[in-house]
Amino acid sequence: MDDAGVQEPEAFIAVLRRFHTAEGAQQGALADTLSEWIIRKRVDLAQVRLALMDQRAEELLGALDALLDLIEPYIEEGGVDE
Repeated sequence: MDDAGVQEPEAFIAVLRRFHTAEGAQQGALADTLSEWIIRKRVDLAQVRLALMDQRAEELLGALDALLDLIEPYIEEGGVDE
């Protein structure tokens, strides 16, 4: 993580990959981590999407879209304050 608190896209993708293959409580904990990074704007989703498209990781793009659907109400509110 850099000084501004923004997560590198590859670090986010690594956790997203683990989320995609995890089950049960482990998947829930990883979803919480990813959601926090997104809601608190600690990751640039455009960079993540570009990296996933470059990697041709359609399954991870689908997992990201499903996660975004779940947290959309929080994103629409403009995130949360720290």
